Amino acid sequence: MTATATSKSGFTLKGWHVLLMMVAFFGFMFVVNGIFLWASITSFPGEDEQKSYLQGLNYNDTIEARRISAEAGWQAQAGLVGAGETQALLVRLFDAEGNPLAAEAVTAQIRRTATDGADIALTVERTAAGEYTARVGDLSNGLWEARIEADIPNEDGTTPFVVKKSLIVE
Repeated sequence: MTATATSKSGFTLKGWHVLLMMVAFFGFMFVVNGIFLWASITSFPGEDEQKSYLQGLNYNDTIEARRISAEAGWQAQAGLVGAGETQALLVRLFDAEGNPLAAEAVTAQIRRTATDGADIALTVERTAAGEYTARVGDLSNGLWEARIEADIPNEDGTTPFVVKKSLIVE
């Protein structure tokens, strides 16, 4: 005994009709999922931090450096000065009392958080006690993040002091 459905127009729904509908439905789903998969893979590189595996291995050192800098009360200010091609990142490092903080080495990077295509490694120069600048040139409008790393001398050698500051370019 076979089950068929007949409509008023005389159309009979058969098994091969159902098969075609299911193949079309799942085929459409595979195409849409494939498009979404392609878009996600090509739009985000997947790793926001450089050498994240090595950072994970040394994470206890990172936690210790953060503890030391928090206990010492180290602070940083960062902002953009100038305009156009003469635009520069200005960084000021302070201790807990507001005195300039001496650093042995200061590095900086300015980047967009949504993509790694606009990351810029900066050359930092000391301009005054606790004050450092780096030319960034003409940045496009939007939200940028400055990542500043300074090696601060102490009794045990140096302690890394890492600061991230958001910058808005209009």
